[in-house]
Amino acid sequence: MSNHATSPLQFLVFSFNRGDFLNNCVESIQQCAPQAGITIWDDNSDDPLTLQTLNTLSAQCDIRQPDQQAVEYSKLHGGLYGNMQAAIENLSGNPLICTIQDDMQVVRPISAPEIERWQSLYHDKAFKGFFQPGFIKRAKESITYVPALDGYHIDRLHRSAGAFYSDLFLIQRNLLMETNWKFYDNEAKNEEQARQHFSQMIFMKNPFIAWLPGVPAWRGRKRTWALRFAERQRKCGLYPFKIMDADTVQPFCERPSSDIPLAERYLTFSGDSLPRPWFYHPLQRRNILRQLNKLELHLGRRFGGCD
Repeated sequence: MSNHATSPLQFLVFSFNRGDFLNNCVESIQQCAPQAGITIWDDNSDDPLTLQTLNTLSAQCDIRQPDQQAVEYSKLHGGLYGNMQAAIENLSGNPLICTIQDDMQVVRPISAPEIERWQSLYHDKAFKGFFQPGFIKRAKESITYVPALDGYHIDRLHRSAGAFYSDLFLIQRNLLMETNWKFYDNEAKNEEQARQHFSQMIFMKNPFIAWLPGVPAWRGRKRTWALRFAERQRKCGLYPFKIMDADTVQPFCERPSSDIPLAERYLTFSGDSLPRPWFYHPLQRRNILRQLNKLELHLGRRFGGCD
């Protein structure tokens, strides 16, 4: 069990049935932020490897799974968001909260001065909103640097989500509690709520989390034939990133703000690699299989099916 319950930085890890990914995620946090608290919120996994991983990690981290109240909430709001709601309510004090999912990892050390700066920005009320601590996958929109917050605004105001809210975020807990924040069942609804209460989200100039590419996908716990075929075809699996060392971190953090933190530019794999451009969902750029997947899900809802 974690002995960092009072740490000013608390990682909330959300997992389901991907034990090897979960282990990689937690190990990356422990290596890059050894003084941070870690709580794993697992959505009642039933995969044997994941259960074994959870049992092993229970000696180092707090492990939580939905109680009946959270299960009922999840039926209305989705497993991830029900667990997120329980997670922020379960914490005490006013730490910085950083959410992360099992298909992500921390990729560089987080320094004490960085944590102090984030705390100061919230304490001094210099910023009231979410930080997004992830590397950018693609730079399609206009990006503007905000010097006072050492991060970027990305012009996603026309989109249903991604301008004020992301499921990957860092924020001080009291901001959520003071606004009586309640997680809704999708990013768009949470985006709308964030627009009502908070400033536009800041994408960190020096992010420390990355989505792993080539990850097997779960959606609503259902896996269609089309999805499984795409995963085999594209050799989906665990492709962890190499964690930046001191010689890499310093120039990365000192680079000019005009150099956008694109994942493919700054990150390298620690083992086997994937061809570029990286993909983040097995059905990405696979139009026929994506349409077949939709059809299978539709038929499954009507007649039952999908594992």
